[in-house]
Amino acid sequence: MKDLFITETIEDIDKNNDGFISLEEFLGDMWDSTENNNTAEPDWIKSERENFRNYRDLDHDGKMNRKEVELWLMPTDYDNIQAETAHLFREADQNQVNNIFSLLLCSSI
Repeated sequence: MKDLFITETIEDIDKNNDGFISLEEFLGDMWDSTENNNTAEPDWIKSERENFRNYRDLDHDGKMNRKEVELWLMPTDYDNIQAETAHLFREADQNQVNNIFSLLLCSSI
């Protein structure tokens, strides 16, 4: 299943069909200046460009190979369940008490 996910992602983003995802293809998948009336590049695209160069393209050849795409999609140092749990607690903790028991007591009053 993992291999299929990686293959489909590459096929979806790889516009020149070379089997890699270039910086231009990576950014173009997220934001297209022609679809945005040729407006100036937003700051988050500049940030994504830096992320591509510093964290996605690990061998610094200007494109992501299959292994780099795998690490982008399924990082080994990231726990999705833990991150989502933390996110839900932050969203639910409107008074910023950082305590689930306080949240439960407040909601039952």
